[in-house]
Amino acid sequence: MLAVVILVQVVPAFSAGGHGHGGGEAFEWGGIFASPESTYLWTAQKVKSGGTMKYADATMKMAVLPANAATEAALHALEGEGSHSLNMTCTDVPSGGIITPKEDACYRLVFKQDWWQSLYSIDATGHAALAFFCEHVPTEFENTAHYLKDDHGDDIEPVAELPEEKKTQTLITATAKTEEEDPWGPAIGTSIIVNLVTLLGVVFMVPALAKAAKTYAAEFECLTSAFAAGAIGSCAFFLLLFEATHLIAEDHEEEVDQIWRWGTMILAGAVFPVCANSLVELIGSKASEGKESEETALTLNPGARARLISGVLIGDFMHNLCDGFFIGAAFKGCGTSFGWGVAGATIAHELPQELADYVVLTGKDCQLHPAVALGLNFLSGTSVLLGTIIVLSTEVSNGDIGLLLAFGGGTYLYIAFVECMPKLQDAKVSGLVRLIGIFMFILGAIAIGLVLLDHEHCVPPPPPGAAPVKKSGHHH
Repeated sequence: MLAVVILVQVVPAFSAGGHGHGGGEAFEWGGIFASPESTYLWTAQKVKSGGTMKYADATMKMAVLPANAATEAALHALEGEGSHSLNMTCTDVPSGGIITPKEDACYRLVFKQDWWQSLYSIDATGHAALAFFCEHVPTEFENTAHYLKDDHGDDIEPVAELPEEKKTQTLITATAKTEEEDPWGPAIGTSIIVNLVTLLGVVFMVPALAKAAKTYAAEFECLTSAFAAGAIGSCAFFLLLFEATHLIAEDHEEEVDQIWRWGTMILAGAVFPVCANSLVELIGSKASEGKESEETALTLNPGARARLISGVLIGDFMHNLCDGFFIGAAFKGCGTSFGWGVAGATIAHELPQELADYVVLTGKDCQLHPAVALGLNFLSGTSVLLGTIIVLSTEVSNGDIGLLLAFGGGTYLYIAFVECMPKLQDAKVSGLVRLIGIFMFILGAIAIGLVLLDHEHCVPPPPPGAAPVKKSGHHH
């Protein structure tokens, strides 16, 4: 079996005195790798810094030494030679060059500045292990790819690294970062905002607005539904469905396993609202949207009135519960910016729905007092908090979060194109109002699409101390 050790030079931050170091400059990082293959690929990439993409440095000194075995003892034994090699005159290696492991040799990797990454071949032929000693920590040059890969494209991890204190510091930093990015605060805050949207019907308690909404009911429903369709549809396509593929791929390496799970969850999410409405009807309640034919409305009795009210509230409860699942999954699995994008789309489609619920509950069919209608609607909407808490407090793997996002994407597609879009197309309004409705659809899509300006793919990091997640399926 072959093994490889890599040493990298740094400023005198790491003392050259320990374990046989010679004098002069020391390395910032050293690592030893088993090398069963004959060829390896070293990658350096530009990373975001100060709003721009650039290499952490223009060059990096590197010494690559053959080793008999990939062990911590072997790495320590080569420290002195690693420091000695880095103090020698270095040979410049441009992107695409070949690095041959040997003693008394220093290589200076010269990164191609007009490319987003620079690649170098490592010739490991005949060596059981390789030790690398480098001027910089190689992870400083990682963006979307690991710094060392074999000829199959698999990530190669070091058996041992120097300085050893870096391991402890990495754990501390990773733990602090995890605590800093705790999703509970923003996720619960978002859920509360969504829940407060249920009180939007209070605007109709203003006489002038109530009169305007009644006079221009068709125009109001057309424009708000169009905006909601654009926002929720773009959220499904730009965020939920696409990012779900990356998360599902973390638990399932084979592409066919990823696809059938992804597709099944989308279809399940799309049919869920229909199933929920059917379930409400089966237990004697009206469908959740509160739609009632004119003939039935004229003959409503107390029992029918109760079914209509419970139908609206139960349907709203289930709808908000699912919204809570999606919000919790977005914040927990993909970070704050992604979570706020999902939250924006959720709020956008909640606006017309909650207004419609209020109109139904206070209308001639239900005849609830405005304060009672607002209170009941608010209570049914608290399920969004329940859904968020369930996801955040449960140990859900990244793959399962991906399944939740795919399910949410399917549900959002149903809401956007089955519930909202027909209200734009079928509304009894003028051509001008419908044209404005199309503009509102585009505006809603842009509002969510802007999230992409500062968005990176949702691939959560592994737990502190764990090996980097192996990327499979569709690389990004």
